[in-house]
Parts: sequence; structure tokens; C-alpha cells
Amino acid sequence: MFPQCGGINDETVTKLTQINGLVNTAKNSVGCQWLAGGGILGPHFSFSWYRGSPIGRERKTEELSRSSVEDVNINGHGGFIAVGNDPQLGDSLCEVGIQFSDDFIEWSVNFSQKPFPDACNVAKELARQTIANSK
Repeated sequence: MFPQCGGINDETVTKLTQINGLVNTAKNSVGCQWLAGGGILGPHFSFSWYRGSPIGRERKTEELSRSSVEDVNINGHGGFIAVGNDPQLGDSLCEVGIQFSDDFIEWSVNFSQKPFPDACNVAKELARQTIANSK
């Protein structure tokens, strides 16, 4: 149903996150991860496709660890949006999970230093483009 990396290329991730030097360090049929300069320190962005996995369990985990979790609907597909707040950075983490029959996808956007665009706007746009790329 979803192309590799949700159909999102490196240029799109760089443009939306406004982070130069991102490297796609993990790429397989169920997920991708982009890191600044390929290193674990700094911002990170990821796409995951959870096949046959209940979104409710993921949402519960988010509710235990994030400052807020709310319902979201993107292009007619329901799910959740979770925001993580850092005392120094503010709302620097956003995860969007969207249900697709027995599967769900999740985009995680995590910035590590200011300035940065609105993390949830970035995550929602990545999810929107992934939904548009689904088959």
C-alpha cells in the first residue's frame, strides 16, 4: 500500500524540515529514518509502517510519554497527533499516526535546536503526502 519511505524523498524531508545535510540512514520496506549528517546527535525524522498492528496500543504509549495527544484526520483517514515538549525548545517533537484498515503509519519529527518550523505542521504535511502516495 505504501511505497518505500512513504513515497517521500530526501529533498522533500529537507525542504519541509529546513534542515540541510540530512542523510537517510535507514531504508527498508516498513520504514525510513533521516539524521543530520547521518549522526545520532541532532534532529531526527522517521516514517514507519506498522503492518497488522493496532494503532490504539501506539496511542496509549504516546499518551503516557507526550505532553498532549489528540485525534487527527488527514484526507479522510483518522489517527492521532502527539506533541512532545522540551523545556528549552518548546514543542520540538511531533508524531502523527494514521490508521489504514489493519495497518497504521507514523511520521515522527524531532528537532534538537532552534530555530525550527512547527513540528506538527511538518509531520502532518509528511503524512498528507504519504497518504497521497498510497496505492
